[in-house]
Amino acid sequence: RTSIPTPLHQHRPTTTCGSRRRTNINPIDITRHNNIIMASMEAYRKAASKLSPRLSPATLSKIGNDMEQALTGAPSSAFSIPESVRRDPFALSKDSDPGAVIRSIGTSRRVFLLHSALSPVEIDGLAYRLRALSSNDAINSVVVANPLEDADCDGDMSENETCMPSFMEEGEIVTSIRTEMGGPWGKNRDNFEKSILDEEYGEGLGMPYVSSGYDAKKIYEMGLHKDPAALERELMQPLVNLSEAVRGSFAETSDNTRSKVPVISVTNGLTTDAGYALLSGSYALATQNTSFRILNPLRGLAFDPVGLSYLLPRVGFEFGQASAEHSKGCALLLALAGFEANATDLVSTGLATHYIGGPYKLNMLERGLSELNSWECQSLQPKPKRLYGQENRDMGPDINQQYKNVAVGNLIQYLTEYDAAGADEYGCYLKSELDDEHQLFLKDKDPSLTLAEERIQMYGEVISPLVIWAATFGGVWQEDSVHGMMERLREIAAKKTEYQGRAGYEEDAMVADQAEYFVTSMEQRSPLALSVMHELLLRSSSPGETLKSCMEREKASQMRLFTKADGDYARWAQSGQGVGLVGMQGCSSLIRVKDGVFDGWNHKSVKEVTDDEVKEIVGI
Repeated sequence: RTSIPTPLHQHRPTTTCGSRRRTNINPIDITRHNNIIMASMEAYRKAASKLSPRLSPATLSKIGNDMEQALTGAPSSAFSIPESVRRDPFALSKDSDPGAVIRSIGTSRRVFLLHSALSPVEIDGLAYRLRALSSNDAINSVVVANPLEDADCDGDMSENETCMPSFMEEGEIVTSIRTEMGGPWGKNRDNFEKSILDEEYGEGLGMPYVSSGYDAKKIYEMGLHKDPAALERELMQPLVNLSEAVRGSFAETSDNTRSKVPVISVTNGLTTDAGYALLSGSYALATQNTSFRILNPLRGLAFDPVGLSYLLPRVGFEFGQASAEHSKGCALLLALAGFEANATDLVSTGLATHYIGGPYKLNMLERGLSELNSWECQSLQPKPKRLYGQENRDMGPDINQQYKNVAVGNLIQYLTEYDAAGADEYGCYLKSELDDEHQLFLKDKDPSLTLAEERIQMYGEVISPLVIWAATFGGVWQEDSVHGMMERLREIAAKKTEYQGRAGYEEDAMVADQAEYFVTSMEQRSPLALSVMHELLLRSSSPGETLKSCMEREKASQMRLFTKADGDYARWAQSGQGVGLVGMQGCSSLIRVKDGVFDGWNHKSVKEVTDDEVKEIVGI
């Protein structure tokens, strides 16, 4: 996403990078190229004429893949992401376990994220699919979402063979046949057990893990850490491609067309690290369960090449939000302390564009998108009729361009409770003009004459814990080193016992307790990874930096951490430890299962990390 404020009722304009005009084209080459296209189209028509609705979904999918590869030259990785070739449900192969699938929903397309981690091949394939779909003028949007349809099974769709859209499951939301073996909020739990779980472990316990991008342990098992060239080719560059595909900032696709339709992300659950690439599209819709964390330092790794080192120091800038005043603190809390940003935090900082409340809004979104016109048909002025032999008339500027994607933006705005651009609009700008008693009506207007739909909606009360703590510890973030920040936090935390139990010092005790939590969280992470991430944030904050330059620096740094002999990542991967996430074992057990956290890093503290070691990873 660009850093220029854009009205949220319109699709943010995508950019083309590196496109060039072609000169000195040989007419013979053009003729040969056209002949090849005509031959391919003829072969496509013949193959399509042989399709029958009696064929099995698997056979139809195989024929569709063969035709697509012959016609467009799609890479083999594209077919790791199954795509429905007809409107009714398609069956996933029992022999394959794809991380994501795509199917049509009227004039829109839905990407089902079936697994939180994709394989390197699937990441590359999904990037290609999204590039192709976003440049398709026969649709109006691409929706990327985890399977909210199976919410009662904690997002488990491991045995769902249909991937039906949400709005087609109204009245019977659970689509998996594993209803009785679902997650902690399965149907067989009574209210008593639910209340116990909620009291002990919190509401977010049963929320799905939306996406982490890839599985860092499997990368080690595949041996990619031993081959830098293969690591860059098979994982790092596909991550860059995926981020650019979702953002729409690629130069061209297989048919040399730009991004046209918006990519809409709906993430109901936790997203971490490289998974944020899926939230960097035109619209990132947060539900009441949406959250984001950076966990890579617990693996001995830094930023994945999806642009976070560029975006985090600039939170709040895109929509002119109050969080921009504390952007540095927000960035450091997210990157170094592993702060888990909830939906309010994400929208308040612009990392998400809209807050839609309950995940059921996905049903309404899909139904609405399925009935909207395609990008090509979104127009006000029809094309003039041209008789045979008549030359094309110059109609001047195409006024229809300004209406493209507006209907999609209006639909999203209709489903939204508040958005990043207007979260504080009324609470700040009209505060002096609102009535003193209710703060819902204009002072010079009779409340009895104001209809309910005309009342001012107060969005000024939206509170972001991330922004609050970033502002509270504002002096801490002024330190020029990670070690200095941790020492300042320790000084604040040391006063916890002094404030506890004393009347009038409740807030001071709470601040000291939070400082202790932050410094403990930072102590668990790889000292080298924290120092590298801090350096990346500092360099990316420079005015001359671009998203592309920051992603290239992220890629180079991450590759060096991956391939470092006896490095922190290798030690973590060999240990078998996790990153401290909490889960539940089965559906009938009240036992909490928590990943172990690795602590055998090469450095005991960030104080031991030298500047030369950091420069060796980040580069001079």
